[in-house]
Amino acid sequence: MTEKQRKEAEWENINVLLMMHGLKPLSLVKRTDMKENVDLIIFDKQLSQTMRENLKTMMEETSRQQNMIQELIETNKQLKNELQQQQSRAADQEQRANDLEQIMESVKSKIGEMEDESVNRVCQQQNKIKELQKEHKALQGRKVMTNLVMYGCESWTVRKAEH
Repeated sequence: MTEKQRKEAEWENINVLLMMHGLKPLSLVKRTDMKENVDLIIFDKQLSQTMRENLKTMMEETSRQQNMIQELIETNKQLKNELQQQQSRAADQEQRANDLEQIMESVKSKIGEMEDESVNRVCQQQNKIKELQKEHKALQGRKVMTNLVMYGCESWTVRKAEH
């Protein structure tokens, strides 16, 4: 490949990069095709090489930055999705905590009711025991009286028979 063909190939590659980024390509004009009234920029060999390198570097850097922006956009989408999932989990856990609180309050209320019922039953049983003790004392008193009366009757009966 000749020097001239290599330079033209480099300019063509730069034009491809420019068009990939939505820019217009540069037109290369042969010296023989130049007209006097046309606005043209002419580069010497060194400046031409520098411009090709600068344009190539600029297009590569632009591509790198666009790729980085795309990666940032994708990362941002992933983070948003993760955030939504975490928020959903947090809402589920909060709902579960609220449900458990309600269950706990219900259990506490039921325990309180059962304690009250237990205390009432104990009081009723104590009252019943007191009544039974009173009845027992009364029955024992009657039994003593009955024994005394019976003893007295037996004694009286024996005495009557002796007379």
